[in-house]
Amino acid sequence: MPARPQNPSVTFLDTFVLKEMIGKGCFGMVWRAEHKRTNRDVAVKVIDRKKLKDKDDKAVVDEVSILRSLDTHPNVVNLIDFFESPKTFHVVLELARGGDVFARLSQRNFYNELSARSLAQNLLLAVEYIHSRGFVHRDLKPENLLLEGDDDSHGLKVADFGFSKRVPAKGLATRCGTPAFVAPEICSNFRYGNKVDVWSCGVILYLLLGGYTPFQSKDMKQLFRKIRAADYAFHEKYWDPISMPAKSLIVRMLTVDCAKRLSASEALKSKWMTMSTEDMVSTSKTSLPETVNQMKKFVAKQKLKSAMIATTYATTAKFWTGDAVSFMSRQTTLTAEAMNSQKTLSNGKVGQRFNGLYDLLDPIRQGRIGSVWRGTKRDDITKKTLAIKIIKMENCDVKEEARIMNEVSILQSLNHQNILRVHDFFEESPEFFVVMELMQGGDLYDSIVSRTFYAENDARLMAKSLLSAVEYMHERGVAHRDLKPQNLLLKTADSHMLKVADFTFSKRVHMPKSLFTRCGTPTYVAPEILKNHPHDNSADMWSVGVIIYTCLVGYPPFIEENQTVLFHKIRFGEYEFFDSDWHGISNESRDLIKKLLVVDPDRRTSAKIAINHPWFVGTSENLSMRDISASFNKLKQSMGNLDEFDQPENENYKSYQDLPDVEMKEYQ
Repeated sequence: MPARPQNPSVTFLDTFVLKEMIGKGCFGMVWRAEHKRTNRDVAVKVIDRKKLKDKDDKAVVDEVSILRSLDTHPNVVNLIDFFESPKTFHVVLELARGGDVFARLSQRNFYNELSARSLAQNLLLAVEYIHSRGFVHRDLKPENLLLEGDDDSHGLKVADFGFSKRVPAKGLATRCGTPAFVAPEICSNFRYGNKVDVWSCGVILYLLLGGYTPFQSKDMKQLFRKIRAADYAFHEKYWDPISMPAKSLIVRMLTVDCAKRLSASEALKSKWMTMSTEDMVSTSKTSLPETVNQMKKFVAKQKLKSAMIATTYATTAKFWTGDAVSFMSRQTTLTAEAMNSQKTLSNGKVGQRFNGLYDLLDPIRQGRIGSVWRGTKRDDITKKTLAIKIIKMENCDVKEEARIMNEVSILQSLNHQNILRVHDFFEESPEFFVVMELMQGGDLYDSIVSRTFYAENDARLMAKSLLSAVEYMHERGVAHRDLKPQNLLLKTADSHMLKVADFTFSKRVHMPKSLFTRCGTPTYVAPEILKNHPHDNSADMWSVGVIIYTCLVGYPPFIEENQTVLFHKIRFGEYEFFDSDWHGISNESRDLIKKLLVVDPDRRTSAKIAINHPWFVGTSENLSMRDISASFNKLKQSMGNLDEFDQPENENYKSYQDLPDVEMKEYQ
């Protein structure tokens, strides 16, 4: 059915004159046309219905119906008229003379953050309007953002509503969109709502300010993994001139958990969007030449891809291309079939599957969402034993899947002797396989309590291994956020060389105090996380202080069965060095702990400074050689309680990100 009743006696050619072709696709062309009576220039999609399948025919009518429902908005390419005949559709729209926003921006001599904000504001106003009418766009990307006029100071308009839908109460399920701009919930095949558009806007805002997209990979599966993990960075070379409020807005838009992701309306009310022009004077005077250079490369790549992808996806792609009016991507929008490819990556090689490369030996332990096995690689003549984590996809919601992708992505980017190594990752429905090195010495607690002799120097050597790993992570912009003895593993029980494991809650720190999620393990968590304050990698240093304290006397500085009392002591940094336990242990160790267990994160010692503390640079002769293993009898007795209360998977007292805020307000 057409979008509105028509007078069949009035045809397109009775009303308009075709002037020049401005785009061509598989099923038709885009023309500039002129209204006979008003001489107004318009854009016309002329679609050959003989080339359309029934579903494509219906898609055109649906798109027209949505455009008609949107009435008019200054930041949307508006529908002017629609003509239907047995052989042809004529869809008449506003002509956006300025063409592709990014192609125009790449030609500018001066471009600043204020200009980017103006364009982002136009985009978000359009999206806010679309959402207010009950629709979701589902294919926001550079090619669908057009400039109204030849002067690039004119407003931005959103085009191409080919994938737009009204959002039902239960959400949508179709996997569609353009790979680099698609939201995690679409990649993961979960139901979704209109916040998928906000994610796409976040990617576009990143592109407007940095000149390149945040998620990049030559392989589609790897690209989707990065998206599902929100694995991106603000590279200093390009992002140093960009203001903190702008980066903060991007972080809050590129949030995997759509419940915590901003809406378009909330984004428009953010600090960056509401700052006065006067407050942005410093940034408005700063040109962004590196951003413009990157945009030029981006635009050039898009032109190259347009020819390649048009051939590759000719049988499944949608049908519109165009330079002045973009109705379908030149970087062809991906179909569900393409997204559902079963190819698996193994060290970057496509087509290799887990069962063809590895053998499972015996189970090590069973967890809430999967299990860990011993295994070997088939072509390894040494038959080195590995740890293989098998996770059932059916046990994962979008948050759990995001954590898995984030953990693997971060671990694959780290290469340090004190960080657990991930050898391989496979995503093969219905399971994920994570292949890691096997640490047979147990965790830090296991190692300490098994020793017949344990002195301060042993604690110092293990603490130095820990700080070496933490310093490396922090230099690369990664916060672990769940450091504790159970996540520090040893190759052998008598070794001092430990490795940091379990990056479930780790995050890339894009800027200071840019993390918001409450996570970790109660006994080791930093005060700022308990207070719901924004935090960063300095939270790890508090955990390091708790671990060093524990390694020296056999119990943590903060341990209470009553959770409210525990949180109170952590928030106020209330702990003691009891003489009966600390007698003979060096003053240097206590000094380091005092510098780490500082409630104010801005005054807390960093990993780089801590690893050069006198406790580490002094000789072992200055340390007590007193056997302190007796102190760890307390640890042996309390390990059951610690495991019960501190393990993130424990149902009664797991990592407290799920605790309601009301339980913490007493001490706020």
